This record gives sequence, structure tokens and C-alpha cells, in this order.
Amino acid sequence: MGEARKPNRLINARSPYLRRHAYNPVDWYPWGEEAFRKAREEDKPIFLSIGYLACHWCSVMERESFSDEEVAKILNRHFVPVKVDREEHPHVDEYYMRAVQLMTGTGGWPLTVFLTPDLKPFYGGTYFPKEPRYGLPSFRQVLEAVVQAWKTRREQVLAEAERIDRAVRESFAQWSRQERVEPSRRPIEAAFDQLVMLFDDEYGGFGYAPKFPNPGYLTLLLRHHHLTGDAVALRMFRKTLDAMARGGIMDQVGGGFHRYAVDRAWRIPHFEKMLYDNALLIQVYSEAYAVTGDPEYAETVRLTVDFLRRELRSRCGAFCSSLDAESEGVEGLFYTWTYDEIVSAFGGGVGERVAAFFGATVSGNFEGGRNVLFRAGRPEELASALGISPEEAIRVVRRRLLELREARVRPERDEKVIASWNGLAVSALVSAAVHLGERSYLELAVEVLEGATSALYEGGRVWRYWLDGRGDVEGRLEDYAALGNAALDAFSVTAKDRYLDLALRILDAVSERFVSQDGRLLSSPCDETGPHSGLQEDYEGVLPSGATLTFLLAAKAFHATGEERAYKLSERALATCGRIEDEPLAFPFLVANLPLLGRDSRELFVAFESGDPFEHVRAAISSFQPYTVIVPVDRRSLPEPLRNVAQDKVVVQPGPTYYLCEGFSCRMPTNDPGLVAKMLSERG
Repeated sequence: MGEARKPNRLINARSPYLRRHAYNPVDWYPWGEEAFRKAREEDKPIFLSIGYLACHWCSVMERESFSDEEVAKILNRHFVPVKVDREEHPHVDEYYMRAVQLMTGTGGWPLTVFLTPDLKPFYGGTYFPKEPRYGLPSFRQVLEAVVQAWKTRREQVLAEAERIDRAVRESFAQWSRQERVEPSRRPIEAAFDQLVMLFDDEYGGFGYAPKFPNPGYLTLLLRHHHLTGDAVALRMFRKTLDAMARGGIMDQVGGGFHRYAVDRAWRIPHFEKMLYDNALLIQVYSEAYAVTGDPEYAETVRLTVDFLRRELRSRCGAFCSSLDAESEGVEGLFYTWTYDEIVSAFGGGVGERVAAFFGATVSGNFEGGRNVLFRAGRPEELASALGISPEEAIRVVRRRLLELREARVRPERDEKVIASWNGLAVSALVSAAVHLGERSYLELAVEVLEGATSALYEGGRVWRYWLDGRGDVEGRLEDYAALGNAALDAFSVTAKDRYLDLALRILDAVSERFVSQDGRLLSSPCDETGPHSGLQEDYEGVLPSGATLTFLLAAKAFHATGEERAYKLSERALATCGRIEDEPLAFPFLVANLPLLGRDSRELFVAFESGDPFEHVRAAISSFQPYTVIVPVDRRSLPEPLRNVAQDKVVVQPGPTYYLCEGFSCRMPTNDPGLVAKMLSERG
């Protein structure tokens, strides 16, 4: 037997994704000065590979190319190979992703980039196969071409690197002009008109394949409907939610959503599961239930929360970041079924009915004769086979399949606890608790917030992530703002002073750490160095941007406290995205929430001296109210930050007493939550 391979330096990396490459023959370096110095001293280009643990094609390239001795020899001889976890260093990923998009017109992971020793990109792409296929050259061919260019056309390569670096910076700078944005409905209306053009009338969603959930677009649709009563917006919204909840993009057995569907009909997913997708979709489906009362939306929320609780909880109390798409080296193996596995789980005719309900066939609808489960039949068909109600029939079938699936080899979990993603999860759980009336969701939200704060907030700063007992890498704007939002949302239904205090401390930290000398709101701390420093976000994709999250935090804090510093920060966040009136879909989450500072915004102060603030809020909020900021006022101990706006919000016995305010004036106080609900529903 051959001698076991010695690990490379990634064996000491904190990231599970980097450690996965520790036994490659490639002489990997983590992102850092050691690699950069070696490149300068040896006059070698840097080979930069960026990915994340749950990424299927990242795993494929690792097996095909980075484990290959001949490929490794080329990389080690002619390059300084650097491996980056995009979740650990999102600013690095953002900069080089933009470079590859400008060079090739596309992007994705794994991200493959070649850099000069001063970190400027000159060539790149995404996945390259080991052998030429899919219309792509082999990875080895790419390496050999770059080596030749570096040796024989150095001046041309360096000039190209300068050009690309300049283009990347200009692409970010085009959004950086500081313009005052009016917080009105107009951008929402313009965005809706564009969404109508993108909408897939047959299957829901936007565009064709691949299909992403796009929670930002869904958030826009529901708020446009809320403001205008537009039935078309609600139809588009519901068609998309129904298709996703019944499709293979949702794990029909264990709950939770996969990252995206490869087909137009939402049936066949890429199987990785990300915390952020599931957090944002909990929020969307909770709001959908609040608007429609459709029990299927509530059940989707329950299944997704159950998934988070069961499969993503970290020992620190917060949530881990993701689950891999693969198990045992096969994509989707954990989640897919053979026809015989389903039939034998229930026996005979019942098993055949279950298979038909979930669209499973003998030959399979996926690779290797296996089946992705999706809702192909009607619940009544299952109910008649089992002799119970449709709702109970689905639960019984799911329970049995989940029990069998638990015996399988599980996909690897990325143990990183990421600040921004946990902040989104806390806010979503608070929303679900209020809209579904589920106290257990509030309890979970508080546990996650406490765990995340303990792990990630230290000395007035927020860590990007926590792993193996300690935080690492200072957070980006999105990390600070999402955690601050989570604290403010938790305060709104618990009235706990420490959550309000945490939110305001984070708000101040954002002003101190992320506002440049010329007044721009940056995505990374102002004292950061490198080619990716000093940049502003110029769009948001699946996730809300740091600027959007800052706007939400600051706008809600202003409504709650009347603090001028909060209002100024909210306006600064808007100015960062100064062209949203021209291109509203570049920032869908921000556009959807613009009215928080406009005429449609309101505050509901809930003054009490006894009882449960969550129940007091629930009693009055019986409908979807996205632009109403809830401010609990515990008269037994009024927090200092609330004194300016809530000193006069007294309890009229027996309490609680509700004060609905808008435009710097308040209506007559009332102890009748039903009257409050009626007043809230009087207009959008």
C-alpha cells in the first residue's frame, strides 16, 4: 500500500470547506499575506478558487481536478494556489465574481480566477471540467494557456489586469452617487410593472430554468398588493408560492427548501440547503398566511421551521449555515427514492398510491432510476387510501418516510454560524410567531438571538461567523445590520430592554465602522484594505443587501425612538442606492420597504403594566401590516431610548392601551384590540 498523503496547510483552516481540500495534492494557501508574499517574491500568478461547502459543482471540480496529481503539478509549479470559502470572505467573492461577470458575461461557483501578484484579475471562469466537454476547455488546457500567456505576453496580461480592475471599480461606483431617494410608492409600482414582464404564467416564478425562489421579488409583489389591492400581484404571488411548496424544490419529506430548481416547473432541485433561503421563505410564507389565511402556507412554515430546528441548530444555540447537496459522493442521494423503496414503506396498494401522489415512477424522474418527490396528486387520494383526513394523511406519510430517511448517511453540514443569516432567521421566526400565533417560534427566535449574540457580538463589534468556540473575521455591513434588525424585531414582541439596547448599539457601530469620510455607506469596514475595500453594494440578489438591512434597522429605530441619528442613517442607506427609481429590481427588498419612511408608515405603541407583550401585540395585529412599527411600552420600566416618544403613552386601566400614530400625531388611545385591528385595516 502507498504511503498516506500528508495534508497541506488547509488542514489548519477553520472553514470546513477549506479543510475538505486539505488532502489534495495541490499546495493550497488560504487567503492572506503569506500567499500574496510568495506570489510577489516568486513572480507567479495566483490561482484563486472560490466556493462553499454545499456547492455541488465545487465538489465535482475538487474530485476531478484538485485531486489529480498531474493538474496539481502544474498548479504548484506555475501558480500560488489560493482557496477561499465565499461565506468566510464574502467581500473577496463579491469583487472577483464581478470581475468574472465582466470578463465572461456569467458567474457562479466554483469561481475560478487568475490574479497578478498584486491581486488584480486577468482571466477567469467558473467550473472547468477535467476533460473538454459542455463546450468548455479542460481545466488543464486553461492552466497551460495562462502559463504561456504569463511567460510570453506579460505586458499584455498586466494591462488586461489593470483594465479589468478599473472596470470592476467603475461598475460598483456607478451606483455610488449620493442622491436623495424619496420613500414613496413609485419605485414599487415601477418594479411591479417589470415583474409582470418577467413572470412565468404557466409555472409561477420569474424567467425559465433554472428557477430561484427570489424572495425579494415575492416581497415586492405582496407589498404592492397591500398598498394597491392589485389582484394580479396577489395571483402572481400565490401561483409562485403554490408551485414551490408543492414542487421538488421543497423537501416534501423533511421540510425546508433546496437552493433552486434546474427545471421550469420547480420539480428537480439542486439539493443544497442554505439557512438564508429558508429564513427568507419562512418570512414570505408567514406573510402569505397573514394575507390569505391559506392553511397550506402555514403548514409550509411549520415544515420549514421544523427543518431548521431539527437539522441546522448549532451547539451555540444559533443555526449552522448549510447542508451539502451530496451524500456518499452522490448529489441528491439522501433526498431521492426508488419506486420500490416507497412502495415497500407502506405496502401494496397504499404504497403505490403514495408513490403516485409524490410523482414517483418505476424508471425514476431523476438520475440513477431515483425519484425527487413533488406533489403530483391530490391529498384526498391519499386520504381515501389511508382512511383518514387529507391533512393527517400527508402528515402520516411524511412521518414514515422521514423515519426511514433518518437511517441514511446524511449530507455534510457546514458548522459555521453566520451573523447575517442568523439575523434573518430570527426576524423570520418573529414574523412567523406573530402571524401564525405560535409562541414556540418566538421562543426559538429568542434562543437563536441569544446564541448568536453570545457567539458573534463582542466589544461592540460583530464577527462574520462563529466556529469551534470562537468568532472570526469582522462582519460586513449585512452582518451588523441583520443582527441589529433581529434584536429590534425581538424587542417588538418581548419588550426586553436589552434587545432594544443591542439594536441601538449596533446601529451606532454601523455609523462608526461603515460610513466613509465622504459619507458613503460601505459594504466592508472603512479600515479594511485590499482591492475589494471601499466598495458599495450595487445590487441585491437572493439576500437583502447590507444597505437594505441598514435602512430597515435605522427606519424602525427612528419610529421607535424618534432619534435623529437613526433617521440620518436611514437616509444615508437610501442614498447609497440612489438609482433605484431607474432600476428598482436591482434592490427589490429595499424598494419593497421604502414606505417605512413615507406616508404609509405608522407606529403602534402598546402600553402595559402586566401580562404578556406578545399576546398584547397578537391581539391587535390580525392582518398583514408591513409598514407599522410595533413599540411595546412597559410602564413598569420604561427604557431610556423610548422616553422621547413614549413618556406620554400611559396605561388606561385595565390596559393594555394601544396608541396608533402616523405623521407625528396619534389617534385616541384605546384598550380595544379589535378597534386597533379595524383602524390598521382602514388603509394600506
